[in-house]
Amino acid sequence: MNTLAIHNLSGDKSSNLPVIFCIHGWSCNAQVFKPLAALFEGRFQLIAVDLPGFGDSQCEDAQQAYEITNLIDALLEVAPENSTWLGWSLGGMLAVQAAARAPQRVKSVMTLCSNAKFLADNKWKKGVPSPLYNGFMEGIDNARVTLRRFAALTVVGEQKDMLTHLKWLQKNTQSPQPNSEVLKASLELLALIDNRKILSILPQPCLHMLSTDDAIVPHGVSQEYNKINEKHLVSFVPNGSHASLVTQPQSVANGILTFLQANS
Repeated sequence: MNTLAIHNLSGDKSSNLPVIFCIHGWSCNAQVFKPLAALFEGRFQLIAVDLPGFGDSQCEDAQQAYEITNLIDALLEVAPENSTWLGWSLGGMLAVQAAARAPQRVKSVMTLCSNAKFLADNKWKKGVPSPLYNGFMEGIDNARVTLRRFAALTVVGEQKDMLTHLKWLQKNTQSPQPNSEVLKASLELLALIDNRKILSILPQPCLHMLSTDDAIVPHGVSQEYNKINEKHLVSFVPNGSHASLVTQPQSVANGILTFLQANS
């Protein structure tokens, strides 16, 4: 199994500040947390991981790397002890899985624009429709076009500077470019994860941040989160897209600070 690459995105690399361990979403890498890290200098250390085949993490066998048990083991291997985990989109779903697997290692969980179950079905209306998912899967052999399409979808809903944010995402979070095998295996994993049962009994403090204009994870899933576990908190990024951690990092940072101060 390849060791995952981690990045200290904080200005002060040697500080004893509290650590937030960050996991990115599908199609990008750890650099997506850079705008957020800049706002937390002097308060928290943001340690971000590249998932297998993304960023600086190698991946020899995508199917094996994205088997859920293997992937959570790999994340726990590099995560700082007893830290707060922050996951964006797919990363949030993985953070929940890790918190359930090793509660002594994960102090609290924050998910951003992340669903309890990614794909919609007859009993779960608040997921991604199958035609949208299938469209990405059908074009996945062309990694460059797939990455561009998905990045564009993440900024849908932004009120201003959409093109600027899109270019930033493409430049900073999609290079080096993951290959089609990695994109396919990680997208298949997204479709398989169903965290509803885990969330209903997850003992750690948990915050779910949702963006009101997200084109991928509808903000209406907040009602489902409230039903699944009434102890978990839900907050919103107003007028935010799926990529709100890049487009509106201050709003995301405010939600994180409020949650962490309440649980300190």
